[in-house]
Amino acid sequence: MTAIASVLLGIAAKAGADLIGKVLGDRFGPAGGQLAETVIGEIAERVGLPPADLPQAEPQVLEKAVKDVEAAMPELIALWAKGIDGQFQLLEAETREGFWQSAWRWGWMYLLAVFWSCYILLFPVLSAIGFEVERVDVAVLLTLTTWFISLYMGGHTVKALGSTVIDAVKHMRGRSA
Repeated sequence: MTAIASVLLGIAAKAGADLIGKVLGDRFGPAGGQLAETVIGEIAERVGLPPADLPQAEPQVLEKAVKDVEAAMPELIALWAKGIDGQFQLLEAETREGFWQSAWRWGWMYLLAVFWSCYILLFPVLSAIGFEVERVDVAVLLTLTTWFISLYMGGHTVKALGSTVIDAVKHMRGRSA
């Protein structure tokens, strides 16, 4: 259990937030990890700090945020359950289609894995040995990978990936400055 979850678990017990205690206490199993992240994110949003800084927040502010999120837990759990149901419906739809109708997903997945493995592992080794192999431009590989991710996982995945990369770059620039 992370330090953030253990701090929030103690505050949830003190505040009588049973649902938050169950979610953060891993009673939903491994599938509940996404729900636990959502709960921590909601608490952090109400406190006005990033989740990593929650242990340094004032206990009264944390307790109020935990109580607010506890009041919203039925909606959060319903959304989480709806997402799980959607994943199962997608899996059923894919298996109902048959092998050849869904083979493009697996084909592209393994093809991209081969492309990236060659680019990162095989081609540098061949170059070191003395065999020069013309590499595909990394921008082309990134474009193909992004297309596959957006087709297979949806545009929101690409949007989330982009915002994560932008946040990482901002964080790196802040450190080096």
